[in-house]
Order: sequence, then C-alpha cells, then structure tokens
Amino acid sequence: MDGFQTDDDEDDGSDKEMGVDAEDEDEADSMRLQKLAAQAKAFRTNDDDDEDDSDDDFSDDEELQSPIDEVDPFIFFVDIVKAMQASDPLRLQNLTQTLDFHYQALANGVAQHAEQRRAEIEKEQMEKASAAAAPPS
Repeated sequence: MDGFQTDDDEDDGSDKEMGVDAEDEDEADSMRLQKLAAQAKAFRTNDDDDEDDSDDDFSDDEELQSPIDEVDPFIFFVDIVKAMQASDPLRLQNLTQTLDFHYQALANGVAQHAEQRRAEIEKEQMEKASAAAAPPS
C-alpha cells in the first residue's frame, strides 16, 4: 500500500528479538532488585546496631525539662475559654451555639477534667511545699 508497512508485514522474526531483549531486561531488573535487597539487609543490620548504641547515651534517670512541661493542656484550654468569655462573651456564645451536642458534651467533659487536674496539681504543690519546709530527719 503505497510504501507503508502494516503490522502483518513486519512478521520477519522481530518478535523473537524482542523476546530476547525482554529476557535481558528481566535479568537486569532481577539483578538490580537483588542488589537493593542486599543493601537494605545491610542497612537494617547497621541500623539495629546503631539503636543499641543510642540506648547507652541516655538513661531513665535523665529527665529533659522544658518550660511547657508545667502547662496542663486541659487547664490551659479552660483558662482560654474563660478569658474569651470575659473579654468577648458574644463571640464565645456564637462559637458554642454552632457546636453539635456531642462536641458541647465533650467540651463540658474537658472542663470537668481540667478542674480535677487543677485540684490534683494544687495538692501536689502543697505536698512539695510542706515536704520542703519540714526539717530533714
């Protein structure tokens, strides 16, 4: 047909050549995968060794202190809500009215938990103060 070849005209053994090429590519891919697996295995072994060494760097006796450690998130949340209620009650009312019942109940539960935590923290602080004031035996 006017010098154009169709797929049928190309049936002169080129499929066999493509099969050989595909097999070579499969072998090359297989070799790459094997190399990657060996590297991953070596990495895992080295990584496990590093973890053992890193455990020796820190002990349970060491405690890292941060200024935020003293902040209870529940108490902080309730204090912010109370501050908002004092500064902009209309805005707080609009926000709480749009909440579903489930979220309103959740917020009330957080407020109750915050009050319990506040009482516990005050009790702990009084115990520490009395222990510090008591003469050593």
